[in-house]
Amino acid sequence: MTWEKAKQTYEFGQEIEGTVIKKNPFGDFLEVVSEQEFTVLIQIVDIKDLTPEVYQSGNYTPIGTKVKGKIIDFRDYNTQIVISQK
Repeated sequence: MTWEKAKQTYEFGQEIEGTVIKKNPFGDFLEVVSEQEFTVLIQIVDIKDLTPEVYQSGNYTPIGTKVKGKIIDFRDYNTQIVISQK
C-alpha cells in the first residue's frame, strides 16, 4: 500500500491493528498491511500501561506482538502514521 493510498484509507481517530516488526528506544514500528510503503509508529509515551520499570526491563510488546491503537497523526515528511493506546 502506498502512502497516498494509506492517507485515503485511514482516518484520524480510527483504530488500527498491526504487528510489531522493529523496536527502538523511542517506540515500536508496526506492519498493518503487507508491502506497506510507509511506517506506523507507536511512541513509548503512547503505549498503554507502560511503566518505567517495564520499559527498563524491555518486557513489553516483543517483536511479533499484535498491537491496537488509534491514529493520532499523519506525518507527510517521513510517510508515517502515528498511533496511541491512550
